[in-house]
Amino acid sequence: MKLFTNKVFTHRKIILIFLLAILLPSLTVGYLSLNTFSKRRETVKKIFESNLLISGEAAINKIEDALIDFERAVLKTQNFRSLIQALSREQLLFRLNVLSENFPIEFFLLNSSFEIIFPRTGGSNKKVSQSEVGNFKINSFEKIFKRGEYYEFSLKKYTRAIEVYKECLKIAPSAQLQARVMEALGRSLLSAKRYNEALSAYQELYNEHKKFLNTASHPYGIISILQIAEINFCLNKKDMALKLLLDLYKEIRSGNWLLNISTYEFFVFEIESILNKFSSEKNFSKFHEALRTVQEQPSPYSRTLQIVEFLKNKIIPFISHRLELAQSRGEAQIERFLAGNRRKTSLISFKTIPDLDNQSIHYGGICWDTRIIKNQFLQDVLRKIADEKGLQLSIIDGRNRQSSGKNDLIQEGDHVFYFHKFPFNWKLKVSHPDLKNLEKEGQKEIILFGLLLSVILILMILGAFLIARDISRESDTTRLKTEFVHNISHEFKTPLTLIRLYGETLQSKKDISEQQKIESYEIITKESERLSHLINNVLDFSRIEMDRKEFNFQKGNLSRVIEGTLESYNYHLKKKGFTITKNITPNITQVEFDKEAITSVLINLLSNVMKFSTKTKEVTINLFRKNKHATLQVIDKGIGISPEDLGKIFERFYRASDRVVSEIGGSGLGLPLIKHIVNAHGGKTEVQSEPGKGSVFSVILPFYDIREEENVCKNTDN
Repeated sequence: MKLFTNKVFTHRKIILIFLLAILLPSLTVGYLSLNTFSKRRETVKKIFESNLLISGEAAINKIEDALIDFERAVLKTQNFRSLIQALSREQLLFRLNVLSENFPIEFFLLNSSFEIIFPRTGGSNKKVSQSEVGNFKINSFEKIFKRGEYYEFSLKKYTRAIEVYKECLKIAPSAQLQARVMEALGRSLLSAKRYNEALSAYQELYNEHKKFLNTASHPYGIISILQIAEINFCLNKKDMALKLLLDLYKEIRSGNWLLNISTYEFFVFEIESILNKFSSEKNFSKFHEALRTVQEQPSPYSRTLQIVEFLKNKIIPFISHRLELAQSRGEAQIERFLAGNRRKTSLISFKTIPDLDNQSIHYGGICWDTRIIKNQFLQDVLRKIADEKGLQLSIIDGRNRQSSGKNDLIQEGDHVFYFHKFPFNWKLKVSHPDLKNLEKEGQKEIILFGLLLSVILILMILGAFLIARDISRESDTTRLKTEFVHNISHEFKTPLTLIRLYGETLQSKKDISEQQKIESYEIITKESERLSHLINNVLDFSRIEMDRKEFNFQKGNLSRVIEGTLESYNYHLKKKGFTITKNITPNITQVEFDKEAITSVLINLLSNVMKFSTKTKEVTINLFRKNKHATLQVIDKGIGISPEDLGKIFERFYRASDRVVSEIGGSGLGLPLIKHIVNAHGGKTEVQSEPGKGSVFSVILPFYDIREEENVCKNTDN
């Protein structure tokens, strides 16, 4: 207690001198100087910030004005009128590109029933429906056609089916039904392997009826080309077949065939599967390369189909709901909203266009990709404003990230402005380089002024730290020595007390039995051995400290030494109520060791087990071979060791800060002595422990090379 009081008092004195003589005067001078710098800098900063607010508001207005000007230019009624005029696809795409100035936007046009007029996709061509065919169930056409299908599918009599289909073709009442019969006729001719006739039938079907759709909504033109390619495969004209398929693949991807999305994906997958079958053959490598070239290019029609799906699922429901709430459907202002998914968000701008075709109102609009708006359109506008005003501008999202994905933290001196007319979740960050330079100059003044004071403070703090460290070390050394004397005295006292007690018993009692005498002699002997062990620990540690410890290494049977040590220590363990489990591999003779030192290692480990096993008194001793080492393990279920103490337990005099440990006596020399002995044997010590569950101490000793010894013996004999 006295040592602790002196230590605290000494530290307080050092801290008090440091505060009064060094720290307080230095901080006072520093504060007065910094206060002067800060006031001057704040005055200039306020002037900059007032100008920055005005410039930032003007910048956000200019950005929105640029967006509105572009929006109005592309949403003119005349522009949408061209979408429903009889323009070719090439003319229409050229006109839209000129209109949007190569800025990637997507136009859409809806009629009063919210049906999509533009972009155009599949569904406009007429197909033969079941209801239309049903109108002819009572006439001879339907009966003849059904009979042809019966011969074709049920009886597999393709020749008879061909005759029936030719008869049916003569009486077909419409072009759609003629196309249906031509498809069935070509199919039967192909099944009958009459390839030339089938080729003529499909060629006629393509020339006369390619725009009609069959009952599966597939254009007869695509069906004809696929079947013609199949016939060429059958005639071993693979080059011709592959060329037909590749050309058809290009046409489908470019949008020459107006298909819905499911039909588009079906035919694209089907053609790719056929072309890929020949990719491994060298003769057709040119077709494979051509296919890869086409696949690497974007598909305009695939993009159109995606836009149509986006319109149906996201845009049209919102527009219809918005217009239901509106009171008037006359020409209105442009409205805007955001729509999209996790991967992409689009800005939708639309307006009502009355009397576009002099019949009814329409709804026209555009889809803007917000990433392109942010990364291209706005960047150009920001660059012009920055050059004019000398500002630093950047668009950041709600997470303070720029378009590149990097975090753009809002720093002191930065101002943030929000969009008013567009539903973006972005912010415009505005700053002035001179304002940041002002901060830098102020920081330089502070750094230059504080360098001298900082150096002086560091030197003084270092000196005070060194003095405090030396005092603390001296106090710790004195405390450890005092604790060591106290603990070792307590350790000596216990066996001496037992020896004296049983000695006095033998001396004073005359009628003691022989059995009691034997037990008393055993206790005196065991406690004497224990006392000798403690004294040897102290002497060994003293020799180690003076670097005088010597070991007598001899090859021996490690198993016998461990067994003998356990047998001699068995009394102490059982007396303490321990359950002992032994798993000792017999005849481990490949170890060169000091018998007394290894005995001391095991006794020290068992002594710790007895001290620190308070509830579950179980100990397991394992000795086994592993690779080129002999491993001795002592496992207990005691109080365990905390992680913060685990790395320090092999230091001399160290005692864990745990309350239970502090109440148990000990010299603090056992584990350091174990580590020194094991290291001297060329081995290593490992420990695994968990508080409350026990510890596992492992002593690993290397084997000597038996083959080397045998070689030495042979050389000696020779």
